[in-house]
Amino acid sequence: MTEDQVWALDAADLVASFRAGRLDPVQVLEACLERIRATNPALNAVVTLDAAGARAAAEASAARWQAGAALSALDGVPITVKDNLFVGGLRATWGSRLHGNHIAPRDDIPVARLRAAGVVILGKTNTPEFALAGFTNNPLFGSTGNPWAPDYQPGGSSGGAVAAVASGMGPIALATDAGGSLRRPAGHAGVATIKATPGRVPRRWGFPPLAADFQVIGPIARSVRDLRCALSLIGDPRPVPSAPARLKILAVRRCGAAPVDPDVLAAFDDALNVLRRLGHSVAEVAAPWSPDEVATLFASISAVGVARAVSGHEGWEDKVTPSIRAQAIAGQALSATDYLLSLDRIAVLRAELGDWVATADIVATPSAAVMPWPRDSTGPTVVDGLAAGPRAAAIYSTVFNLAALPAVVVPSAPMRGLPTGLQLVAPAFQEERLLDLAEAFEQAMPWQKLAPF
Repeated sequence: MTEDQVWALDAADLVASFRAGRLDPVQVLEACLERIRATNPALNAVVTLDAAGARAAAEASAARWQAGAALSALDGVPITVKDNLFVGGLRATWGSRLHGNHIAPRDDIPVARLRAAGVVILGKTNTPEFALAGFTNNPLFGSTGNPWAPDYQPGGSSGGAVAAVASGMGPIALATDAGGSLRRPAGHAGVATIKATPGRVPRRWGFPPLAADFQVIGPIARSVRDLRCALSLIGDPRPVPSAPARLKILAVRRCGAAPVDPDVLAAFDDALNVLRRLGHSVAEVAAPWSPDEVATLFASISAVGVARAVSGHEGWEDKVTPSIRAQAIAGQALSATDYLLSLDRIAVLRAELGDWVATADIVATPSAAVMPWPRDSTGPTVVDGLAAGPRAAAIYSTVFNLAALPAVVVPSAPMRGLPTGLQLVAPAFQEERLLDLAEAFEQAMPWQKLAPF
């Protein structure tokens, strides 16, 4: 690997090079900035670049490494942050014209923890308006391309984040997930991510939540070891319960009659065979949830959140996308009783799914029901010959936000030259169990770390 290709290294490899004196954070930053200059015009992943701030952070990190006083296992590693999260002093637009000139007054807690650990913050990544769509496109910055096929979508709402990691702009990204926004794009872009249990990663400073406690902040990376390291820095520690060597895994291939792309199922079956070869028990079971009910509940909660988000903005109707306008109007029409009834049903669903997941060690599903789709489309309208609605891709993901359960996604076998993802779900606060299994899967089925961009 030549000096100008150090952007291709994972975070753990970069830190090993810092420790050995082969590289320093300034060299790595300049390589990543050059990579952004070369790839971002086609992908549109990074929408706010803070080269000056990143250089200052890299120089400080280089001095610490030289003095043998590194702050953490990510000191000097370049990262990006999704544009719905606050990075003090940088623009935070939420993908909306309502916040086009907004400057974050301070770091949110996970950002502050990473900054205190010495990371180098490159800038902000693209997201749809209010980070509330399964694709990445907005009126401020336009659409983001998938590094595996720039004319295709990386999904959403963390499309900019996964595109940055998969293309080599930075080895780690910080993003969010309210209904699959970490996991589905990770699967579409061939990278890894973890959505922790709500409460594992604290947050305080930022835009108001749109969907109760569904949304969590989490890392995206090219390796499980980098995910593990990032989570250890942004999350609160938890006891690590023991897990059997041979796990009981429940596999959900389909959700009722909801359409699934045959290539998704083929990749999932391949992944299940890998899990079996690792010595685990894998049993195929029916999904104990209704995708239609989950979509309805998510829509009602998020519509009220959107209505709150636009309140106080004069003339908002003409400044937001048609989808956000429709959701805000629907949210304004819902009564407090309607909202609480939805929360009541979610509480029951949360208890039922928690009990169901606890009957096994792990639940496995595809990360999304569809393959990547054309860049300027909101999603496929037909999947396996069946009509597909706007939440068709999310049948495996949003339910686990409602259920408040942790989930990891790692790349599975590519199909038609495009990535697919395996989702693994565990009981609440069992993130380490997920990471252990994901790391074993990675070793048994290594994936291509970078898109061929």
